[in-house]
Formats: sequence, structure tokens, C-alpha cells
Amino acid sequence: MTSKTLAVYLKEITDALRDGRSVFAIFVFPFILYPAMIGFTSWIQSKNAEEAKGMTLRIGMVGEAQIPGLADSLRAVPGVETVSLSERPKSLEGSKLDAVLDVPQGIAAHVAAGDSAKVQLVYKESDNRSSQAADRLEPLLDQVRRTLTVAWARSLGANAQAPPAFTVEKQDISSKSEMGRFFAALLIPYLLVFLIAAGSMHMAVDATTGEKERSTLETLLATAATRGELVMGKTMAVLTASIAGALMGITGLFLTFNVISPMMGVAQRQSMQFTITPDKAGLLLLTMIPAAIFIAATLVAIGCFARGMREGQAYASYFYMATIFLGLGSFGQQSPPTQRFFIPVLNTALLQREILTDTVNSMHAFTAIGTTCALAAIMLVVAVRLFSNEGVLFRN
Repeated sequence: MTSKTLAVYLKEITDALRDGRSVFAIFVFPFILYPAMIGFTSWIQSKNAEEAKGMTLRIGMVGEAQIPGLADSLRAVPGVETVSLSERPKSLEGSKLDAVLDVPQGIAAHVAAGDSAKVQLVYKESDNRSSQAADRLEPLLDQVRRTLTVAWARSLGANAQAPPAFTVEKQDISSKSEMGRFFAALLIPYLLVFLIAAGSMHMAVDATTGEKERSTLETLLATAATRGELVMGKTMAVLTASIAGALMGITGLFLTFNVISPMMGVAQRQSMQFTITPDKAGLLLLTMIPAAIFIAATLVAIGCFARGMREGQAYASYFYMATIFLGLGSFGQQSPPTQRFFIPVLNTALLQREILTDTVNSMHAFTAIGTTCALAAIMLVVAVRLFSNEGVLFRN
């Protein structure tokens, strides 16, 4: 770093620190946002659970006589009101029902003969009341399965009067730390992309198109610093802001799960422990730097190209949304193909997920870091070229 590049860097950092909004967004907002999110989410979940318990749901029954005792069992479900139907309605809304249990005619005889049979619970997952109805009727569907199994067994000569008292249950043996690691691998890569892009966008536009509108860019260009030194200084300042924002965000998230949540009483309902070891934190930082340089250089190039603040903010917003979209691509399968590690931003998020889950593939790491570094270098060259072209820099 030359002394002139350092001077530009310090100038941009000083300007940013004078802006109270930037300081608040980077150093204060993360420590307010995450506790507020946890508290609000917990409150919403408790309210939803209370409302769900108080709902009275209307369930339509078609062919209730086909399975003895089914109607009585359904009426015994708390908060359920039954409606006998001769046929399935065309729509739930028109019939004012939350769900319909459809038992076909002669189902017991079909089962006894070894034929296929199907009992359908018709509901809408997109409707809260309807999905609640499906959840309440799930134990009843297990009873239907057992009853039909008894009918089939009796047809084969078995002395079966009632279904045997057997249960099939799932047992999750994941520890809180394992669940926390899974959650961290799912959330942190996307969150880092979001924070890096958010921290870069405002400062990059302000350091370029903002200089144009304030008529301070001409003064800066008249100094002895070369165009490359000016761009490098601005890009490094944007990079510093974005990485600081990302680190504050992760720190805020860590403190929320491990310090604030227990104080708020959320810990008793938590099934995970959110922790990041120092070695993994260091590796995350190393993978984050090339991606942050690429994002910062791209935003500086956009700011050099834009005519004014509005245009620069519009272009930067499109790029910001693209990075968020790429970050969302890290959700999904555990072992993505190698081709995805050539896609900028997405490759960094995928590599960070592998780091957090202890499944790092050396080829994936080399591909992701190499591709991102190459693209970052290209965007730095583009930014310098645009900043050196006064026909582009000062176009009307």
C-alpha cells in the first residue's frame, strides 16, 4: 500500500465515521436487531400456539360408517366439530370446512380382499386453520391404518379383535451443539453475504457518485495520487466497512443465542447451542475476504459508471439483490456439485457451510477461492479503467 493510497483510505474511513447513520448501522444495529428478532419470534410463536389451541375446526366426513368407531373418535378430538357429508365438496371455502376426511365405500371389503384402498384427508397447507386441522387429525389417521390392518388380518383367519398396542416413534439424538452447528451452517454463510453486501453498498456509492454530486471529485483527482491509488484507497475503505459490518453481525448473533436468549427465557425452549470455534472463525474470515473484495470492487465500479446518486443506488440495489439471491443458493443439498463453486458469492457461501460442518473438500476450496480472487482482480481492473476514463466518470 502506497502512502497516497493510505491517505485516500483514511479519508474515506474518516468520512464514514462522521456519518452517524453508518456508525449506527455497522456497530450498533446488529446488537439491537438479533435480540429483537429472537424476542419477537418467540412471542409470535407463543401467540400462534395459544390461538391454535383455541380454534374450533369444522371437519367434513364422507363415508364415516365404513370404519366402525371412526366418527366417535373424530368427535372426541378436542376443538373439532364434525359435519357428515354424502360426497366430497368441490371446495373447502364454499362448504365452510377446514378439512374433509374421505373414506371410500366398501373399503373394509377391499382391504379384506387384498385390494388397494385409500383414505384421504383433504386440506390446504397454505391455510392456517386447514393445516391445524390436518395436524389434529394425524393421530386419527394412525387409528384408521391400524383398524384397516386388523380387518385385513381377520380376513386371513387371524384372531384379531383390536390393533396391537405398538408404537413407531422418531428419536432425534442430535445434541444441542450438533443442532447449533447445523443451524450455523445453514444461516451464517447467507448472513455473511447479506452483511457484506449491505455494508458495502452505501459507502461505495457515496465514495464515487457522492463525490461527483458534492463536486469534491475534481479536487481529489487534482492530487498527486494516481487513478489506481485512488480506486484502491476507496475500495479498501469499502472493504473495511463491509467486513466490520459482517463481524459485528456475527458477534451480535453469537451473543444473542448464548447470552441474551437465556436472559430472555428463550434458552429453555432452545434445542440447539450456537457456537463457533476460533479456528473456524478464522477460516470463515479468510474465505470472506476475497468475496468482500469482489463485492466492494464491483460496487465501486458501479459508482464510477453511474451518473448520480439515484442511478448509482439503483444499480447497486440490483447488484445487492443478485448477491442475496446467490447467497440463498447455499440452502439445499449437503453435497453440491463442483460446478457451483465457480459461481461468485455462491461458492463462498457453500465453502463456508463446508467449514462449519467439517466437510471441506480441497477441490471445492481451491475452486471457490481461486475463482473469487480472479473475479475480484478483474473487477478492480474494471473499476480503475472506469475511474481513469473521464468521459465515463463525468458523463451527463
